Amino acid sequence: MADDLILDVQDVKKAYDGLEVLKGIGFSLRKGETKVLIGPSGSGKSTLLRCINYLTVPDAGRIYLNGEEVLNTNIDAMRARMGFVFQDFNLFSHLTVLDNVRICQIKVNGTDKESATQRAHRELERVGLGDKADAYPAELSGGQQQRVSIARALAMDPDILLFDEPTSALDPELTGEVVRVMQQLAVEGMTMVVVTHEMSFARQAADEIIFIEKGHIVEQGPPEAMFTESTHERTRAFLNVIAEHG
Repeated sequence: MADDLILDVQDVKKAYDGLEVLKGIGFSLRKGETKVLIGPSGSGKSTLLRCINYLTVPDAGRIYLNGEEVLNTNIDAMRARMGFVFQDFNLFSHLTVLDNVRICQIKVNGTDKESATQRAHRELERVGLGDKADAYPAELSGGQQQRVSIARALAMDPDILLFDEPTSALDPELTGEVVRVMQQLAVEGMTMVVVTHEMSFARQAADEIIFIEKGHIVEQGPPEAMFTESTHERTRAFLNVIAEHG
Protein backbone atom coordinates (compact mmCIF):
# COMPACT_ATOMS: atom_id res chain seq x y z
CA MET A 1 0.00 0.00 0.00
CA ALA A 2 1.54 3.25 -1.12
CA ASP A 3 -0.05 5.29 1.65
CA ASP A 4 1.94 3.50 4.39
CA LEU A 5 5.29 4.41 2.85
CA ILE A 6 7.16 6.39 5.52
CA LEU A 7 10.68 6.74 4.10
CA ASP A 8 11.87 6.60 0.50
CA VAL A 9 15.62 6.94 -0.10
CA GLN A 10 16.55 7.31 -3.76
CA ASP A 11 20.04 7.02 -5.26
CA VAL A 12 21.85 8.86 -2.44
CA LYS A 13 25.50 9.71 -3.09
CA LYS A 14 28.13 11.30 -0.88
CA ALA A 15 31.85 11.91 -1.31
CA TYR A 16 34.51 13.44 0.91
CA ASP A 17 37.59 14.94 -0.76
CA GLY A 18 36.88 12.95 -3.89
CA LEU A 19 36.39 9.65 -2.03
CA GLU A 20 32.95 8.18 -2.73
CA VAL A 21 31.40 7.04 0.52
CA LEU A 22 27.88 6.43 -0.82
CA LYS A 23 27.58 5.36 -4.44
CA GLY A 24 23.87 5.56 -5.10
CA ILE A 25 21.96 3.86 -2.30
CA GLY A 26 18.21 3.49 -2.21
CA PHE A 27 15.66 1.70 -0.07
CA SER A 28 12.17 2.27 1.30
CA LEU A 29 10.54 1.80 4.66
CA ARG A 30 6.87 1.30 5.44
CA LYS A 31 5.01 2.14 8.62
CA GLY A 32 5.90 -0.25 11.44
CA GLU A 33 8.92 -1.75 9.70
CA THR A 34 12.40 -2.15 11.14
CA LYS A 35 15.29 -2.20 8.69
CA VAL A 36 18.78 -3.00 9.91
CA LEU A 37 21.87 -1.77 8.07
CA ILE A 38 24.94 -3.95 8.49
CA GLY A 39 28.39 -3.97 6.98
CA PRO A 40 32.06 -3.46 7.80
CA SER A 41 33.34 -0.27 9.39
CA GLY A 42 33.74 2.47 6.80
CA SER A 43 31.14 1.02 4.47
CA GLY A 44 28.93 4.14 4.59
CA LYS A 45 26.18 3.02 6.98
CA SER A 46 26.44 5.91 9.43
CA THR A 47 26.91 8.41 6.61
CA LEU A 48 23.71 7.13 5.01
CA LEU A 49 21.83 7.53 8.28
CA ARG A 50 23.09 11.09 8.69
CA CYS A 51 22.15 11.89 5.09
CA ILE A 52 18.58 10.77 5.74
CA ASN A 53 18.02 13.62 8.22
CA TYR A 54 20.54 15.99 6.62
CA LEU A 55 23.04 16.04 9.48
CA THR A 56 25.22 15.30 6.46
CA VAL A 57 24.02 16.87 3.23
CA PRO A 58 24.02 14.33 0.37
CA ASP A 59 25.71 15.24 -2.91
CA ALA A 60 22.96 13.65 -4.98
CA GLY A 61 19.75 11.67 -4.62
CA ARG A 62 16.40 12.33 -3.00
CA ILE A 63 14.90 11.45 0.35
CA TYR A 64 11.18 11.53 1.07
CA LEU A 65 9.47 11.36 4.45
CA ASN A 66 5.75 10.62 4.21
CA GLY A 67 5.82 11.75 0.58
CA GLU A 68 7.50 15.09 1.32
CA GLU A 69 11.04 15.65 0.09
CA VAL A 70 13.63 16.25 2.80
CA LEU A 71 15.56 19.38 1.82
CA ASN A 72 17.71 22.00 3.51
CA THR A 73 14.83 24.46 3.19
CA ASN A 74 12.56 22.51 5.53
CA ILE A 75 15.10 20.53 7.51
CA ASP A 76 14.22 21.73 11.03
CA ALA A 77 10.61 20.65 10.61
CA MET A 78 11.69 17.35 9.06
CA ARG A 79 14.22 16.58 11.79
CA ALA A 80 11.51 17.06 14.41
CA ARG A 81 9.75 14.09 12.78
CA MET A 82 12.86 11.88 12.72
CA GLY A 83 14.22 10.77 16.08
CA PHE A 84 17.98 10.17 16.06
CA VAL A 85 19.76 8.02 18.66
CA PHE A 86 23.52 8.58 18.57
CA GLN A 87 26.40 6.30 19.56
CA ASP A 88 27.53 8.59 22.37
CA PHE A 89 24.15 9.54 23.91
CA ASN A 90 24.48 13.35 23.40
CA LEU A 91 22.78 14.17 26.70
CA PHE A 92 23.12 17.56 28.39
CA SER A 93 25.30 16.85 31.42
CA HIS A 94 24.03 19.88 33.37
CA LEU A 95 20.37 18.86 33.04
CA THR A 96 18.48 16.17 34.91
CA VAL A 97 17.15 13.15 33.08
CA LEU A 98 13.68 14.68 33.11
CA ASP A 99 14.91 17.94 31.62
CA ASN A 100 16.91 16.09 28.97
CA VAL A 101 13.76 14.32 27.83
CA ARG A 102 11.42 17.29 27.88
CA ILE A 103 13.65 20.13 26.62
CA CYS A 104 13.26 19.37 22.91
CA GLN A 105 9.50 19.05 23.27
CA ILE A 106 9.39 22.56 24.72
CA LYS A 107 12.05 24.24 22.55
CA VAL A 108 11.35 22.54 19.22
CA ASN A 109 7.72 21.46 19.32
CA GLY A 110 6.44 24.31 21.47
CA THR A 111 4.83 21.90 23.93
CA ASP A 112 3.78 23.45 27.24
CA LYS A 113 5.87 22.44 30.25
CA GLU A 114 3.16 20.40 31.98
CA SER A 115 2.40 18.32 28.88
CA ALA A 116 6.12 17.89 28.14
CA THR A 117 6.71 16.72 31.71
CA GLN A 118 3.90 14.17 31.52
CA ARG A 119 5.17 12.83 28.19
CA ALA A 120 8.75 12.66 29.53
CA HIS A 121 7.63 10.60 32.52
CA ARG A 122 5.69 8.22 30.25
CA GLU A 123 8.67 7.65 27.98
CA LEU A 124 11.07 7.17 30.90
CA GLU A 125 8.71 4.50 32.25
CA ARG A 126 8.64 2.96 28.79
CA VAL A 127 12.43 2.49 28.77
CA GLY A 128 12.55 1.31 32.38
CA LEU A 129 13.88 4.51 33.94
CA GLY A 130 10.83 5.93 35.68
CA ASP A 131 12.78 6.21 38.93
CA LYS A 132 15.68 8.20 37.39
CA ALA A 133 13.90 11.43 36.44
CA ASP A 134 15.81 13.54 38.97
CA ALA A 135 19.24 12.00 38.30
CA TYR A 136 21.96 13.58 36.21
CA PRO A 137 23.63 11.75 33.29
CA ALA A 138 26.91 11.33 35.22
CA GLU A 139 25.01 9.32 37.84
CA LEU A 140 23.83 6.78 35.25
CA SER A 141 25.49 3.84 33.56
CA GLY A 142 26.13 4.01 29.82
CA GLY A 143 23.18 1.74 29.18
CA GLN A 144 20.90 3.95 31.23
CA GLN A 145 22.15 7.07 29.45
CA GLN A 146 21.39 5.50 26.09
CA ARG A 147 17.91 4.58 27.25
CA VAL A 148 17.40 8.22 28.27
CA SER A 149 18.38 9.26 24.74
CA ILE A 150 15.83 6.80 23.35
CA ALA A 151 13.17 8.23 25.67
CA ARG A 152 14.08 11.74 24.49
CA ALA A 153 13.64 10.69 20.86
CA LEU A 154 10.32 8.95 21.60
CA ALA A 155 8.98 11.98 23.47
CA MET A 156 9.11 13.98 20.23
CA ASP A 157 6.50 11.59 18.78
CA PRO A 158 8.57 10.95 15.62
CA ASP A 159 7.40 9.27 12.42
CA ILE A 160 10.63 7.26 12.38
CA LEU A 161 13.56 6.48 14.66
CA LEU A 162 17.14 6.35 13.34
CA PHE A 163 19.69 4.46 15.45
CA ASP A 164 23.41 4.91 14.73
CA GLU A 165 25.18 1.95 16.39
CA PRO A 166 23.41 2.65 19.70
CA THR A 167 25.36 0.00 21.66
CA SER A 168 28.87 0.56 20.27
CA ALA A 169 29.94 2.79 23.19
CA LEU A 170 28.65 0.34 25.81
CA ASP A 171 30.33 -2.42 27.76
CA PRO A 172 28.99 -5.83 26.69
CA GLU A 173 27.01 -6.32 29.90
CA LEU A 174 25.13 -3.06 29.33
CA THR A 175 24.29 -3.74 25.69
CA GLY A 176 21.45 -6.12 26.48
CA GLU A 177 19.31 -3.56 28.32
CA VAL A 178 19.39 -1.21 25.31
CA VAL A 179 18.74 -4.01 22.81
CA ARG A 180 15.73 -5.17 24.83
CA VAL A 181 14.20 -1.69 24.65
CA MET A 182 14.76 -1.60 20.89
CA GLN A 183 13.24 -5.07 20.46
CA GLN A 184 10.16 -3.96 22.40
CA LEU A 185 9.82 -0.88 20.19
CA ALA A 186 9.91 -3.16 17.14
CA VAL A 187 7.18 -5.34 18.67
CA GLU A 188 5.11 -2.20 19.32
CA GLY A 189 5.38 -1.24 15.65
CA MET A 190 7.81 1.67 15.85
CA THR A 191 9.22 2.49 12.41
CA MET A 192 13.02 2.22 12.65
CA VAL A 193 16.25 2.22 10.68
CA VAL A 194 19.06 0.73 12.76
CA VAL A 195 22.80 0.64 12.08
CA THR A 196 24.19 -2.09 14.32
CA HIS A 197 26.54 -5.03 14.72
CA GLU A 198 24.11 -6.70 17.13
CA MET A 199 23.12 -9.66 15.00
CA SER A 200 20.73 -11.04 17.61
CA PHE A 201 18.68 -7.87 17.30
CA ALA A 202 18.90 -7.97 13.50
CA ARG A 203 17.73 -11.55 13.38
CA GLN A 204 14.87 -11.16 15.86
CA ALA A 205 13.57 -7.66 15.16
CA ALA A 206 14.34 -6.73 11.55
CA ASP A 207 11.83 -6.97 8.75
CA GLU A 208 14.73 -6.60 6.33
CA ILE A 209 18.52 -6.59 6.64
CA ILE A 210 20.55 -4.49 4.21
CA PHE A 211 24.23 -5.37 3.79
CA ILE A 212 26.30 -2.37 2.70
CA GLU A 213 29.92 -2.42 1.62
CA LYS A 214 32.09 0.19 -0.09
CA GLY A 215 29.18 2.58 -0.43
CA HIS A 216 26.61 0.39 -2.12
CA ILE A 217 24.05 -2.26 -1.23
CA VAL A 218 25.50 -5.72 -1.78
CA GLU A 219 22.45 -7.71 -0.70
CA GLN A 220 19.20 -7.26 1.18
CA GLY A 221 16.43 -9.51 2.37
CA PRO A 222 14.51 -10.87 5.36
CA PRO A 223 16.68 -12.03 8.29
CA GLU A 224 16.26 -15.76 7.84
CA ALA A 225 17.19 -15.59 4.18
CA MET A 226 20.22 -13.40 4.87
CA PHE A 227 21.52 -15.65 7.64
CA THR A 228 20.84 -19.04 6.06
CA GLU A 229 20.39 -18.55 2.32
CA SER A 230 22.55 -15.54 1.45
CA THR A 231 23.34 -15.50 -2.27
CA HIS A 232 26.38 -13.25 -2.07
CA GLU A 233 29.71 -14.62 -0.87
CA ARG A 234 30.72 -11.29 0.72
CA THR A 235 27.57 -11.26 2.85
CA ARG A 236 28.21 -14.79 4.05
CA ALA A 237 31.82 -13.99 4.91
CA PHE A 238 30.83 -10.89 6.87
CA LEU A 239 28.11 -12.69 8.84
CA ASN A 240 30.52 -15.55 9.61
CA VAL A 241 33.10 -13.16 11.01
CA ILE A 242 30.47 -11.41 13.13
CA ALA A 243 29.23 -14.77 14.42
CA GLU A 244 32.78 -15.84 15.37
CA HIS A 245 33.37 -12.66 17.35
CA GLY A 246 29.85 -12.26 18.72
